[in-house]
Amino acid sequence: MQLSKTDLFTFIHKSIRSMIYNAASKLQTADFTDEKEVKILLVSLRNDLDLLHEHAVNEDNIIFPEIANEEPQLIELLNEEHKKLESKLNGILALIEKIEHSNSVEERVRLGNSLNSLFNDFIADYLAHMNHEEATVLEASFKYLTDEELIAIRTRIQSNVPPDKYKVWMNWMLRSLNNSELIGLLGSMKTGAPSNVFQNILDITKSVIDSERWLKMKLSLGI
Repeated sequence: MQLSKTDLFTFIHKSIRSMIYNAASKLQTADFTDEKEVKILLVSLRNDLDLLHEHAVNEDNIIFPEIANEEPQLIELLNEEHKKLESKLNGILALIEKIEHSNSVEERVRLGNSLNSLFNDFIADYLAHMNHEEATVLEASFKYLTDEELIAIRTRIQSNVPPDKYKVWMNWMLRSLNNSELIGLLGSMKTGAPSNVFQNILDITKSVIDSERWLKMKLSLGI
């Protein structure tokens, strides 16, 4: 792996893993007899699924076309995986809607159990899919694209993300990276981002990591 090149997958996939682990934990411990709790949970789950859909669209429309000429069979396979995942995602959304319209506690509990099972099935496939991408298309992006092209792709993706969603993605990313990755990310922002943007990222970082890690970040970055 050419670590000197821009990586379009690892950081965002770490963010997604943290997000779906968190969603699965909340879902399996939810009290579906509590209508208020269920409403909050389902709103959160819808938001998470919306981010997953957005991520897949960006891969389909921005990343994969840049590699399709060199690796047509791989991209066709990954597109098929995306279609299957999208179908399962839509099934989850349909079940969420049923729960939202249910007026029976017993039915809500039964549908909640079904939702937990369906979501677990979905994320099992989703995790395997991300592993597959990291073992194939990530390496292909390093092989066939220059770092300038990779940076341009990343910029196109970021420009497609609304500011409110970008903040959500950054929250997940900053809490999901290991110390070395986080220092590298923050270090590049320190030198390349406007001071107010960098300070905003620092504030988010401080709020989502523990105090011991935050101290290490400060010492490493000289802030």
